[in-house]
Amino acid sequence: MSSDTAVDPALFTHYVPLNALKPESQRDLAKKASIATAKPGDYLFRIGDTAKAALYVLSGEVALEDAVGKPVARVAGGDPSSFHRLAHQSPRKVGAKCLSAVRYLTVDSGLLDVMLTWDQTGTFEVGELTTAQDVESGDWMTKLLQMRSFQMVPPSNLQAMFMRMQEVQIEPGHVVVKQGDDGDFFYVVMEGRCLVTREQPNQKAVRLAELETGSCFGEEALISDTKRNATVTMLTRGRLMRLSKDDFRHLLNDPLARKLTYAQAKALVESGKAKWLDVRLPSEFQDYHLPDAINLPLYILRLKLSTLDQKMTYIACCDTGRRSSVAVFVLTQKGYEAYVLDKGLPPRQNA
Repeated sequence: MSSDTAVDPALFTHYVPLNALKPESQRDLAKKASIATAKPGDYLFRIGDTAKAALYVLSGEVALEDAVGKPVARVAGGDPSSFHRLAHQSPRKVGAKCLSAVRYLTVDSGLLDVMLTWDQTGTFEVGELTTAQDVESGDWMTKLLQMRSFQMVPPSNLQAMFMRMQEVQIEPGHVVVKQGDDGDFFYVVMEGRCLVTREQPNQKAVRLAELETGSCFGEEALISDTKRNATVTMLTRGRLMRLSKDDFRHLLNDPLARKLTYAQAKALVESGKAKWLDVRLPSEFQDYHLPDAINLPLYILRLKLSTLDQKMTYIACCDTGRRSSVAVFVLTQKGYEAYVLDKGLPPRQNA
């Protein structure tokens, strides 16, 4: 299977429910959609797969198969059935095998769901926060909404979040947040680039990352109620959107508080569907940890995310649940399935 061309929003006219979106939403969604091709015999998806994308058959023919490979339906481009999402339940209840060369449209399912909800439940529109000068760089909101963590937040909360955000214009060299300060705001980069550094005693500051349009920062100190653990400096002239600590906690963090009791988490781990992810320091981990736990300290979590399996569920744990709450926010932001071990690690004798 290969990617083919970019998507013209006009294509959505024929497909349900894409044709129900407002023009502004269609334009934003089209930027994150693509048209791809597949060969005869290829599977667009198999039974049990997560439906991360909504698929529409543009041309060619696809067979929907049951668990033993028996065809239960056929969908051909141009047929009435092709104007609807292809077996879009998640996880997938059937497999989709190409009977011929197939050309198909793929759209981000989570982003589609958010936009459908917004268009149908309120007066808020993405376009309200986009001005003419934002056309090139105003992709920040769509990038934000593509993050799984934001797709898990109730649409009404997202509406309130965007309406309460304040825009700030920053000059190059300005320190937005300073390591060691109290946390006050959650930030999203609307335009420009930022540098993230961490100070170390008697050493030169370590460069951790560069942030671009759509990136967000500052949540760690707000979730854990601790000091800033890094400094963020503006590299270019830019614009940021910021959300106050109280609004962040109420609108974003509380709805994302995915917690499991020790008994629930242990059963999930023993079933093979999840792994313990201990985000404490190596010295704490060596002293005591849960069986077969992975140690990935919170301070390097973002840098080491690629070492984790996207198909695995992770139960983040620490002594109190504070650090692991930050870890779950970061993990879900990057598309991982993750939960907090409620009330922290159990006493040693119960591990």
